[in-house]
Amino acid sequence: MKLGFIISMYDEIDIVKETIINLRKYDCKIIVIQSDPGNKEMILDGSICDKYEKMSDIAGNREEYAKIIEEKKKGKGEMIGPIALTRNFNKGHLLIQEFDIDYVIAITGDVKITNLIGITKIINKMNKQNKKIGGTRTIGYTMFDEFGKFTQFQYKDISNIMPQFFISNIKSVREGLFCNTERTNKYTTEQCFGDEIVRYAKEKNMSFFNVFYRICDYGYPRFINGLYYNPEQISRIPPPFEGFINWIRYHSSQKINDWITKQFLKIEKSKK
Repeated sequence: MKLGFIISMYDEIDIVKETIINLRKYDCKIIVIQSDPGNKEMILDGSICDKYEKMSDIAGNREEYAKIIEEKKKGKGEMIGPIALTRNFNKGHLLIQEFDIDYVIAITGDVKITNLIGITKIINKMNKQNKKIGGTRTIGYTMFDEFGKFTQFQYKDISNIMPQFFISNIKSVREGLFCNTERTNKYTTEQCFGDEIVRYAKEKNMSFFNVFYRICDYGYPRFINGLYYNPEQISRIPPPFEGFINWIRYHSSQKINDWITKQFLKIEKSKK
C-alpha cells in the first residue's frame, strides 16, 4: 500500500520535521504547505519533502491569530481556520495527484506521526467497507453556524469532519475531492470539509455515509497507534470514562449534551 501525506503547517517546525523523518522510513510521499510564520527560523527546508509551497500568512502573525480567537469568542469577526486550511489542503491535494500512491492522508502541523500501524488499520477497514474517505466527527458538541452564532449542534447525521486528520483514496482525489473545497462556513472549518464530501458524494449519486468511514465520533482520539494530536487538545479524562461520556453524547439530545459541556467547563475552570 503506497501512501502520500499532505501536511498543512504554520510554525510547528519541530513536530513536522519529526513526522517527516518517521514517514521517510515507510517511503511515503510528502507534501507540505506552509502558511508563512513570519520567522525565518520557523520556515521548513523544502528539500526534506517531495513538494513544498509557502503561502501567505492570513492571520498576520501568531499574536494576531490569538487575538482573532478571543474576538470570535465575543462574537466578532470570522475565523482564520476555514480560510487557511481550505486553501492549504486544496493546494496539497492538487499537488499530490502526480505521485504513484493509493491513499492520501491529510494532517495539520501539530499532529505527529511515529508509525503507520493505526493508519493502515483504518485504511484496511475502509477497504472492507468500500469507503472512499475516513475521518472523525465531534457528535454532541455545538459549533458556530454560517452566521457566526454558536448554535450548530453536531447531531448523529451531520457531515462535519475534523480537519486535523482525514484520509481519502487517490482515485477520489483525482476526481476532484478536496481539490477545490469551498469556504461554506466562515467560522467552522469542519463544515467546509464535510460539505466537500457531500458535494463529491452527490456527484456519484451517493450519500455522505455511502462514501464516509467513521473513524470515531469525537475529536482527538487516542487509540490510533502512531498518531498523536496536539497535547493541548487531548482530553484529560481517563480513556474508559471518556469513551462512556462520548457514547452518552452520541445517543443524547442537544439539551443533555449542553449540560455535559457545562459541567466539564466548570471542572476545567476549577483546575485553573
